[in-house]
Amino acid sequence: MYGKYVAAAYYALSKGGGARFQGHKEWYRADKRGKFSWDFLEHRDVPVECVDLSNTPLTFRGLDNIVALKELRELYLNHCPHLDDWALSRLHVFNDSLEVLSLAGCPCITERGLATLHHLKNLKYLDVSDLHSVANKGLIRILMEEVLPNCEIVGMNYLDGGQIQFPN
Repeated sequence: MYGKYVAAAYYALSKGGGARFQGHKEWYRADKRGKFSWDFLEHRDVPVECVDLSNTPLTFRGLDNIVALKELRELYLNHCPHLDDWALSRLHVFNDSLEVLSLAGCPCITERGLATLHHLKNLKYLDVSDLHSVANKGLIRILMEEVLPNCEIVGMNYLDGGQIQFPN
């Protein structure tokens, strides 16, 4: 009834997250009790450009609510305990729009999920801090820099996770 933009904003707000509409500086966010203003309904035809679903129980299925947002520029998914590699593979739909992606602290993301991000050619900032299920972080960072050359990758250093052994 209200369209995909309002539906996506409602989903984010109902999960305790936030949304920002194109051309607006203010975020719509739920308060500590999960209550939020319904003023976002006034933006029925305005694309959502930023979604914050950090610290929510987001899953593969939950992404159904935001994959229709072709204009999405920023997506924050920090500390989502159920976000996994399979869910990350759905982000390819944002290959032309997404510029900022934050995945910090998601315990189920591995290098397999990070490999699916190669589609996001417009990505300028990627936060992969505290991904404890990713092995050989230094090597993964090098590989991600190869497939996302215009992206600033934070949270993984070249010397993180494992030592590379060179023959004498």
